[in-house]
Order: sequence, then C-alpha cells, then structure tokens
Amino acid sequence: MKKSKMFIVAVLLTLLFAFMSACSDSPEEDASNQSESDAIPASTDNSSTERTVESDNNEENQSGESSMDDGSAQVDSSQEEDPTPETKVAGKTEYLNKLENIQKELDAMPDKKDSDKGVTNAMKNYYGVSYERYDDALNEIYSLLKKELSPEVMKELKAEQVKWIEQKEEKAEKERLKYEGGTFENVAWYISLYESTKDRCYELVNEYMTD
Repeated sequence: MKKSKMFIVAVLLTLLFAFMSACSDSPEEDASNQSESDAIPASTDNSSTERTVESDNNEENQSGESSMDDGSAQVDSSQEEDPTPETKVAGKTEYLNKLENIQKELDAMPDKKDSDKGVTNAMKNYYGVSYERYDDALNEIYSLLKKELSPEVMKELKAEQVKWIEQKEEKAEKERLKYEGGTFENVAWYISLYESTKDRCYELVNEYMTD
C-alpha cells in the first residue's frame, strides 16, 4: 500500500514537471513568433514601390512635356516677334508691262507728232499728260509697296522717297529757270518732271518687286 502511494506521488510529480515545462516553452515560442512577424513586411509585393516610381516617372514626363511645350511656345513666340523682313513684293513683270503700255498710249496721242516737231503747245500738252500718267503709276506702285513691304524696309523707302521728291522738284525748277520768261519755260518744267517720274517708276519696280 505504501509503495502504491509513492508511485502515485511520483506520477503526479512527473505530470507537474511536464506541465511546468510546457508553460515555460510557450512564451518563448510566442516571442519567437512575434519576432519573426515583426521582421516580415506588411506587404511582400512591390506594388507600392512601383506606383511611387510610376508616379515620379509620370511627373518627370509631364515636366519634360511641359518644358518641351514651353520651348515650343518660345520658338513660336520668337518666330512671331522676329519674322523674316519682306524686302520685295510680287508683280514685277505685271508693272513693267503696265509702264510699257503707258508709254505706248502716250506715243499714240495726237500731240505726239507735233511735240516731236517742236510745237510748243503740243509739247506742253504732251509732256503735261505724260507726267500725270507716270505720276499716277508711281503712286500706285508706292501704295502697293507700302502695303506689302516690312515696316523696316518701308521706313527706309519712305525716307528715300521724300529725298527723291525734293530732288525731282529742284531739278525741274532749274530746267524751268533756264527758259524763264519764254514760251519754253513750262515745257522744260514738264519734261523734267516726266523724265524723273518715269525713271522713278522703273527704279521702284526693279528694286522692290519680283516675279
């Protein structure tokens, strides 16, 4: 009976030690499991990183596109601000033909024959009309150039034209004074105006027009 009690006590002690050992091992495993859990990231895929890189790339692309757009806008703005100056206008052949036709019409005037013979009145009428015809043509040519040429070129032409008008009038006045008081006075004046104006028409067409 005594041996039986001792056996029971031994079994109980064994079970107690086994239980205590089990309780002691459990916290260590929990701690180990917790440590391993802390070492593993919340997400094992790279989707978050990829979205960040993609976002950065998109921002860089947008920034690049914006820079390109800005550069393009600057180029366009530069082109608008600094256009190629228009130094010539079309219509050279057309206006040369017009000038030639004017002279043909003048040569067909009834006063032309008497003017060539030196008849004063005929000369006065013929060269008076001739000057008016070429003066009208010059105004037409000048108006076209004023409309089509660049402001820079037109500014130079305007100054040149003002100087030419002064020279034309001075030359005509000198010619008139050669015959002052005589019947040829006005004839000389008209002839000078006609010749200067006709020459000026051809100068403008040849210098500022192209086909």
